[in-house]
Amino acid sequence: MQITITKEQQTAARVAGFMYVFLGALAAFAEFYVRSGILVPGNAAQTAHNIIASERMFRIGIASDLLGGACNAILAVAFYTILKPVNSSLALLAAFWRLGEAVILGHMTLNGMTVLNVLHPSALSGAFSNGQLQAIAGLYITAQGDEFSIGLVYYALGSTLFCYLLLKSRYIPQWLAWWGLLGSLIAVVSTPVIIVFPNADSLAPGCYTPVGFFEIVAGFWLLIAGIRFDKAAAQRL
Repeated sequence: MQITITKEQQTAARVAGFMYVFLGALAAFAEFYVRSGILVPGNAAQTAHNIIASERMFRIGIASDLLGGACNAILAVAFYTILKPVNSSLALLAAFWRLGEAVILGHMTLNGMTVLNVLHPSALSGAFSNGQLQAIAGLYITAQGDEFSIGLVYYALGSTLFCYLLLKSRYIPQWLAWWGLLGSLIAVVSTPVIIVFPNADSLAPGCYTPVGFFEIVAGFWLLIAGIRFDKAAAQRL
């Protein structure tokens, strides 16, 4: 069995690797540096105060989410380019799922902009009290989080299918492809569970940690080594 890897595929592999690393850094920045310092769960008043006091940082978080959505589209196209010779239909489906995530991330930022509009000093022409405005802003922040959870469903489905095709292709080490596939499957199962059982949201960080670390490792692998066909692995099938 002889597989030819094109220059286009190698370029796409390095683009995908860079996107994995960049998106991981961007997500960490937006979540742990921006939102964790501003959003206070269960305290709408303090959260509103923090947003007003750190409006520029809050806007940077919104811009980061927009950029993340755009980069997810690049990632989807890059992986489709790499994997369409393996199975073009499945690669296209996986790309559409990741593009669905990109669209949801883009729309999610609208809730963040609405929060700023609600908390603006001239918002709603004084029709609501400060407490009411803070509560309304809190609802939009909650909606933003819920939309992110919905986006994770499409993220996990697309990631699972891409990792399955990577495993089938023998383009990267088998242990790395299996790591991505199993981590993605954990995310696929756990995301709907968290949506159905909101009290289980404390499990979220652990559910997404395996696939998150996979993307960092795979990102550097693709960026540095690219892809290559493993003949020995294929012959063992």
